Amino acid sequence: MKRNGHTIFEVVQQVVRNFFNEEDEEAKKEFQRLMREPGLLNNASGLEDKEQLASWLKEPPRFSSKEGFKKFQTYVKRGRKVRMLRRMRIAASFLLVLALGGAAYWLNVHWEKRNHVELAEGIQPIMSKGYIMLDDGSRIDLGEDEGEVREADGIKIIRDSVKVVYASADVMPTDKIAYNELNVPRGGEYMLVLTDGTKVWVNADSRLKFPVRFKENSREVYLLSGEAYFQVERDESRPFLVHTSRGCVKVLGTEFNVRDYPEEYRVVTTLVNGSVQFTGKDKKKVVLKPGFQVIADSLTGVSDVREVNLREYVGWRSGLYVFSHLTLEELMRVVERNYDVTVFFANEECKQLVFSGDLQKYETVEHFLRFIETGGDVRFVVKERTITVYKK
Repeated sequence: MKRNGHTIFEVVQQVVRNFFNEEDEEAKKEFQRLMREPGLLNNASGLEDKEQLASWLKEPPRFSSKEGFKKFQTYVKRGRKVRMLRRMRIAASFLLVLALGGAAYWLNVHWEKRNHVELAEGIQPIMSKGYIMLDDGSRIDLGEDEGEVREADGIKIIRDSVKVVYASADVMPTDKIAYNELNVPRGGEYMLVLTDGTKVWVNADSRLKFPVRFKENSREVYLLSGEAYFQVERDESRPFLVHTSRGCVKVLGTEFNVRDYPEEYRVVTTLVNGSVQFTGKDKKKVVLKPGFQVIADSLTGVSDVREVNLREYVGWRSGLYVFSHLTLEELMRVVERNYDVTVFFANEECKQLVFSGDLQKYETVEHFLRFIETGGDVRFVVKERTITVYKK
């Protein structure tokens, strides 16, 4: 059905496109023409002011499609006493109201969402970035810079956009140890290949100290804080040791995950395959089988061994968040680390809400937050790099 040569939905489309200020000069001119055309929208210049329109849309009562349609039916019934042309004009008018009303509700919802997205544009998904502090105090930036740096003892440090490799044609064990430290900030991740071929995936907000060359009889690294996934090259003559704040993990050749964030007050070691031995500060030893983990609690001093769903604890390495019965407070710590933001809870009770689900690691923060809002009684407001959590 057309009015003044335009279908109702063409008019609505022009209103919607102007509302979102598309970079289309022709569309803008068409919108201006429609707003000025007598008899089409009655010179509805108010639709040009997006802020005013958004304000109108927020004011109760919201558009009721049911009430609009009832009025439309009433006029159609009365139309038996009116000429056909008059009836068609009235029907067109009310269809336009219905269409614009539905669009208005949609615009109201998406106006707020658009503002939310615009405010969060600077918040990027997790990416490969970090830096290495060398033994002499100099720094190598990782992520964007690529190339090769040669250490004084002949070890080559080869870096690209996602990993850094310590390599040499002839790496001999030594008793003279020079340590480097890999620092991965919030919002980052990086992969490290040690001189023995061991691969380490280092998660956001983490620090790993390691020797440029390993000793002749052992291989030892220090997870100073954060989380790392190890794929250890087997060498029965030299066990691989990971030192943490609550104990030491000893392996020969295996895959496992170690998590040691200070604010969590515990060290969690999860075995994927092979065998590891965890020795706590109390000198008690625990041997893990694949699919099990040991939790060393720094508050209680208790070491707890349990069988787990591996995807929940190592899924991050392959780009997937898997969480089961996680409180919103715990979940938002993940958001803080991986998106480099600050989270503030306006309502304390929201911290204890529990969530379960799967999410892609490299999605935007908006996608992550919308997922949580859909499944829980909370809403989020993003301003610059601060996310505030409110109860709905």
